[in-house]
Amino acid sequence: MKLARKLIFALVLLAFAVIAGLETVEARRELSRAAQDMRHDHRLLGHTLGGSFVRAWELEGEEQALTLLAQANRFQEQVRLSWLWLDSAEAAGLSPEQRAILLAGKDLSFVDDRRVPGLLRSFTPVEIGPRRGTIEITEPLTEQRLHVRQTVVGTAVAIGALTLTFLLVAMAMGQRLVGRPVNQLVGLARRIGQGDLEARVYLPQKDELATLADAMNQMAGALASARAQVAQETAARLATLEHLRHADRLSTVGKLASGVAHELGTPLNVVLGRAKMISSGEAEGDETRECARIIGEQAQHMTDIIRYLLDFARRRAPQRAPENLVELVERTLQLLQPMAARRDIVLACEASGPLNLEVDAGKIRHALTNLVVNGLQAMKRPGTLRVRLGRARALPPTEFGGPEAEWVRMDVMDEGEGISPELLPRVFEPFFTTKDVGEGTGLGLSVSYGLIRDHGGWISASSEPGRGSCFSIFLPPEGRDAQEAET
Repeated sequence: MKLARKLIFALVLLAFAVIAGLETVEARRELSRAAQDMRHDHRLLGHTLGGSFVRAWELEGEEQALTLLAQANRFQEQVRLSWLWLDSAEAAGLSPEQRAILLAGKDLSFVDDRRVPGLLRSFTPVEIGPRRGTIEITEPLTEQRLHVRQTVVGTAVAIGALTLTFLLVAMAMGQRLVGRPVNQLVGLARRIGQGDLEARVYLPQKDELATLADAMNQMAGALASARAQVAQETAARLATLEHLRHADRLSTVGKLASGVAHELGTPLNVVLGRAKMISSGEAEGDETRECARIIGEQAQHMTDIIRYLLDFARRRAPQRAPENLVELVERTLQLLQPMAARRDIVLACEASGPLNLEVDAGKIRHALTNLVVNGLQAMKRPGTLRVRLGRARALPPTEFGGPEAEWVRMDVMDEGEGISPELLPRVFEPFFTTKDVGEGTGLGLSVSYGLIRDHGGWISASSEPGRGSCFSIFLPPEGRDAQEAET
């Protein structure tokens, strides 16, 4: 409505200015025309009386001629006639220019506001003998000015009434044609801004506002389609990402299977041997109870191994819970111990104390397992693979942003062949791998990076060819959740 009000007031002021200007010009023109008509009448009267005045002066003398002017004044209420010698003191009121005009025998007429406001004075030169005089005709412009003033007042009243009528009509039309449609468009924009992309506005008029409404309706429809497409694509990408993560998890489980089977062999042999001792009667009394206790411990040990493997392989929704990272690392390394043993590699966990965080243990175990398995495959000769935990100050990468802060750092350091500098920036790309055919899919590091990113952290890589590589996991410490870490 503000726009409509501004347009209305602008149009009203413009109309008022135009009408007032035209009426002012017309009033001045009428006043000028009236003064011109009066000058013309004065000129005719002056020349008519001038001839009679000269004859009366020549035949009957000065007194009779002046009596003629006095008699003419009795028949005129507004117009006054008088005689003036141009060389007398009474003519001192005329300027030298005006006197020169009269001495040249030309008529003179002007408005004099000095004696009486709005007094029209006209002079008709008359030559009597050697002297020159003039018949002065004066007439006040009071009636003309009063008429003009009445005309101006009437015009002002008419302009006011016309302006008021125009204002009321313009307000009604402005509200209907501008104010109401604009309010509807503003409401549509607000609803779209709030996410209601099903909102529509249809305007009956055929103007620019209706075109704008159609464009906004099309925009809302396009946004709704784009949002649905984005939601569909996002769901598809999340599903694909989860499938990739699960495929990588199953690939890692396949690599662990033989090691787990070997790990289960020892407790199974113990259980079998103790069971034979009990069944054959070789164990009696307290020894039977001891065999039963050992069988229970070994069964629990095998159950734990199988549970770790199943937890690692199954899909489940993200679930954060307080977790001691040191214990989580130790359990993960224990699960990977058979694979390391076959390569004569020692797995070591180095930590100064417990590190408690709220994390999804399955995701952290998955990411750590990928890094450790990559390290084991990179080591072609016996050695030690270390996992070091602690706190460190670090500057987040460019895509994260933010200032330098304290982070929980987990380093996986191997003694493998290392990665060349030209390949190091690509290690987190999906399906990129430096392993031999059949040893990797190229998803492990990419999936691990995504899992750590879900926790508000990141993974960095450093390597020295011939001396090994180090992959560092950075997680936000307690008191700072994932969203805060990303921002």
